[in-house]
Amino acid sequence: MHPPRSTALFTTRALILAVALALAAPSARAEQAVLWLKTEWPPVFMNGGGGFGDHAMGWLIDRLPGYRHDIRNLPLARLLKSMEQADTITCASGLARTPAREAQFLISHDLMRMPGLALVVRAADLNDFNALRNPDGSIAMRRLLGQSELDGAIHESRSYGHALDEVLRSAPSAAPVSRLSKTASMLSMLAAKRVDWLLLYPFEATWQARQSNVDTAVVSLPVAEVPPTIRGGITCNRAAGSAELVAKIDQLIASQPGQPWLAPMMEWLDPEARKRLSALP
Repeated sequence: MHPPRSTALFTTRALILAVALALAAPSARAEQAVLWLKTEWPPVFMNGGGGFGDHAMGWLIDRLPGYRHDIRNLPLARLLKSMEQADTITCASGLARTPAREAQFLISHDLMRMPGLALVVRAADLNDFNALRNPDGSIAMRRLLGQSELDGAIHESRSYGHALDEVLRSAPSAAPVSRLSKTASMLSMLAAKRVDWLLLYPFEATWQARQSNVDTAVVSLPVAEVPPTIRGGITCNRAAGSAELVAKIDQLIASQPGQPWLAPMMEWLDPEARKRLSALP
């Protein structure tokens, strides 16, 4: 006895639907959403892209098929708050690697390797600072603050790391340093000889010079109280699928020891900073 034709037809359609769903399932699982977060910090990350950190992030994204990538620019406080959510894979670049973050998040191998904080001075006045340099070429901020003939400027609300913050905090009130609320005009002040040195990242100095049309040649000198480089990986929350994504990122980074994604950064460095960075492991 044969089943009714309608039952056979229903069974056939159900089988076709089941096969179609089975074939589509891997694709659906692969299309997992990834939210990439960044905080504007020219020329590293810029609104609308174009920063060398944006380039590095894009380099990774282009080599991570099978995900739905969404990039958002958020203030740092909101970025950190969003990283605490675990319903969607959420990753950020540019966050410092700390023991607390390593315990809370998943962090890839180092993607970024940038020059550390530096003293930015006029190239024509480099000899005024050479006598203050340590054998490794760095200058101790504590010693510099004792040079009454060399005026400097820093950002009053920026943290420069525990060691340097302590030096600046304990500096005598007569120390020749101006504490500014904004950094945008720093290069103009240096070019106009209103100050002799600035505390900036080398790439920030180049960015400011270009934005302000400052053509005065500057050079960056390492600061003894801070690390010579900033290194950081991709920091991801612990959502489902995050560990697999970080493993893929690690494989991509390891496969390119020449770090081609950092090439655009070199365009933002003065020759001294470029030379120092190239000499470091």
